[in-house]
Amino acid sequence: MGQLDIPLNNVGHAQAAELAEKLATAAIGAVYSSPLARAMETARAVANKIGVPIITDARLMERNNGKLHGHIVHGTDNPAEYKMDYNQLELFFPVSQLNDNNWRPDGGESRAECWARGQAAITDIAQATPYDIIAVSTHSVIMRGILDLVGMGDTKINNCDYVKLNWDGKQFSCQR
Repeated sequence: MGQLDIPLNNVGHAQAAELAEKLATAAIGAVYSSPLARAMETARAVANKIGVPIITDARLMERNNGKLHGHIVHGTDNPAEYKMDYNQLELFFPVSQLNDNNWRPDGGESRAECWARGQAAITDIAQATPYDIIAVSTHSVIMRGILDLVGMGDTKINNCDYVKLNWDGKQFSCQR
């Protein structure tokens, strides 16, 4: 989905409500969120449950997939299958290219660039927030970069899952 601004579906709404229940007793002072609808709806579920403000930060948006937005992308090792026709719903790219964290789709950003953006955002938020405890509503590629900050880059994270990051004023540590 990348930066396509689509709302949560029924499953997503149920997951957001479940997350809000899990966090209902946490002493959260604010929810920081990507401005994309699906993250905002999740943030709203949590913020409304505990009565705190939502603060948006565009750096928490999902990866910009450029011309890949709206396409189903497949990896292949067969050069005869490579399709670069962006008028097609399904596109085929070399597996090695899709697995390369520095590969940037046309008009988009690489995973590495997205991770750096997310890491900068979460660090800036941690340094500047007036709240002792915050929640952050973001997306999978951003979350992968944030987890990489604490050496957990390979951790599986599901939709509306959460991890607790601790900030000591200089660096993050993590509790799962």
